[in-house]
Amino acid sequence: MKFTTNSIKSCTARIGTLTEFERIPNSSFDTPLALIYTKAGSVPHLTKDVFKMVTSTPQMLSVSLNSTLSMFESIKDTNTDFANFVSMKEYISLLTIHDPAFTTPSGHRESINSVPIWTRSGKCVLTPDEYMDVVEAFKPDMYVALCDGDTNKNSSKKRLSKAVQRSETFFEQCLIKHSSSKALKSSELLGVVEGGYDKQCRTLSINYLKDKPIIGYVIDGLHNNGPDVQDTSSEEIQEIIEHTVNLLPPEKLRVLMGCWNPLTVLDLVGLGIDIFDTSYPYVITENAEALTFLCDHSNCNNGGHVISFKRERYVDDFSPICSHCECLTCKNHTKAYLHH
Repeated sequence: MKFTTNSIKSCTARIGTLTEFERIPNSSFDTPLALIYTKAGSVPHLTKDVFKMVTSTPQMLSVSLNSTLSMFESIKDTNTDFANFVSMKEYISLLTIHDPAFTTPSGHRESINSVPIWTRSGKCVLTPDEYMDVVEAFKPDMYVALCDGDTNKNSSKKRLSKAVQRSETFFEQCLIKHSSSKALKSSELLGVVEGGYDKQCRTLSINYLKDKPIIGYVIDGLHNNGPDVQDTSSEEIQEIIEHTVNLLPPEKLRVLMGCWNPLTVLDLVGLGIDIFDTSYPYVITENAEALTFLCDHSNCNNGGHVISFKRERYVDDFSPICSHCECLTCKNHTKAYLHH
């Protein structure tokens, strides 16, 4: 896999390209890039056939361990990989640890040598070796090294320091197994930058990872995932993002997961972030809302950029979300139906 970018500066908007994927050699992705959010390997609310109707262009999928860990034994027993097991082999995948759409419970660390993963069956604790066993079975195109990202803006200096130290230890163990694994010869590893909102801790984390053989970096530890992330403004994270990005090698990928709102995403693109996920549309959908910021508001009746179908006013409204939109929803469903 190869990442190229037109920018030699650190903290600035940039355009790049991801190419030379070993599993699908003809795949090419321009950055900034939005990963398609999935649950258990499928796009929520869409069958695979409908997803292909929505977009025929190549896509990269965001796959979380939370929703897929239960498949581990079956994938290992059938001697296949994750992409084939869920019948999504034509898509490139990036395996993450936590689901960005759901709040990750804080604490619950039973051991300094493991990380709790919250699945539908409850908590599952993984050591770096156990995590890498899962990765070897899944064989993702890219994956995130195991890390301690259980920090946020309220975390103490002591907690942040421990998160950085544990993440370094986890990374070292993941890298050893990654380097010696025949199953992962076509998979790329992403290092994780921890440190919360503390610049010194971020610097220590980056200095450790800077010369490691990885395709890029995930900027982690700013939040505990879930819907609340959409309320985080650019001003709250700008200073720490600028500090972090300025220290990262400009030739490497920069990934920032989370349910960021569109305006914050645009600002983060301006700061040089390359890859995001699309958990925000999923969260909006689960909250019975629709986004209309692409509508021509001078020609439709939508006053704002978000419609909440929980409101009673839509019980008898048989108009589409936008009368000038050609998407599947607007062409086939009314506001009353969506309210129902």
